[in-house]
Amino acid sequence: MASFNPRVFTNPDGLKKISNVHLVALLDKWRNYFAGRNVEIPSDAQTAFPHDDLAAALMTYDEEMPLALMNGLYYIDEAASNETLDDLLDRAREASISIESNGDLTPADVAVQIWLANPDLLEERHMKAMVFKKTAFLQFPGRSATSLTLPAISDQQLAAMATAMDPWFENKQRGRGTRMFAFPRPDENKVWLLVRHGMPMTREGKHEDNGEAGVAFYRPQKHDVLIYDATNDVLAINAQSKGERTLYRETIGATIFGKKSYFGDGSVFTLAPIRREGPKIQDCDGIDGINRVRLTEVVRVIPGDPAIVDIKKSTDLFKAFGDRWSTLLDRGRFTSAKFSFVFEGSSKPRSVTIREDSTKYDRDSDAMLVEQWLRTAGFYDIERETDVIDDNDAPVAAA
Repeated sequence: MASFNPRVFTNPDGLKKISNVHLVALLDKWRNYFAGRNVEIPSDAQTAFPHDDLAAALMTYDEEMPLALMNGLYYIDEAASNETLDDLLDRAREASISIESNGDLTPADVAVQIWLANPDLLEERHMKAMVFKKTAFLQFPGRSATSLTLPAISDQQLAAMATAMDPWFENKQRGRGTRMFAFPRPDENKVWLLVRHGMPMTREGKHEDNGEAGVAFYRPQKHDVLIYDATNDVLAINAQSKGERTLYRETIGATIFGKKSYFGDGSVFTLAPIRREGPKIQDCDGIDGINRVRLTEVVRVIPGDPAIVDIKKSTDLFKAFGDRWSTLLDRGRFTSAKFSFVFEGSSKPRSVTIREDSTKYDRDSDAMLVEQWLRTAGFYDIERETDVIDDNDAPVAAA
């Protein structure tokens, strides 16, 4: 029997794109479950919605978590974008799904209504929408060569880190008021951290219902996701800019580990198993939850004057190469590889890209199973910085 693969929702920003009336409709059948998680789902859509409490519950796995809801939230989040709104409306019309609207629906509102009327339709649609939404994590190794105990991060430490980051965000025209939230996952020996911060101010044209033009001026909000893996002593960061990634690893290094430079730039993965093991790396029989793995793309640099960047693609590269795979891949340095995964409970393949310092997923909920496969196949090869810098009291960089 396959083991359970817990799914959690990791995009609190997406919840706020859904109007209260549609969010209440989406969550109504799980009202008792959320009451047990200390989240009161309003009965009146006009009541202020507890978005932060809901996000905290959705990001913290428990055994009673409703899988149908978690999958629905992923499909809604993946399908809801300005680029896909017209297609969503067309599909709803073709399927005779009535979309209730006063002319003020967001793409997420439309996606929720489709999901409630016909979940299969949105599940089929989400593959196209994923073109616009990918999840990439850059990995930064810590200085420990052995597995560590998951650190207990207190509310005081979270508040201190948020306060320490405020000057950087303010200096970068993103405002103050940074907040941090921790979601420990002891069963994985990981802690997920969310950093909620402002973005640069946005000024854009606004269309009034009376036909007049107006101007909206506001500061958008963003959540960045960080994952600390105590088993491997690696910090994974999903953030927009290099400056933000540096800020996060230095702040966490200084506050939790007493050293601003605790997380370095060493590589975390190696692509050598592709050449060393060949088709054997696609074996996933020992991993419950993964039905199939196929190598679909490799990028390598072949030395020369000038060097050649060689890219090979197929739905199944090793099958396409046949017995010649070792000869066709015998030169150059691999810089990235892409794999197609078919997970239990889904017939549609999802893509995972691996580089020496990063991983990129179609769905972040796939990470746990993919990491298990990466470890089994020999892709983990962590290179750590070993220099010792006495920076215990050094302030976090604000530039």
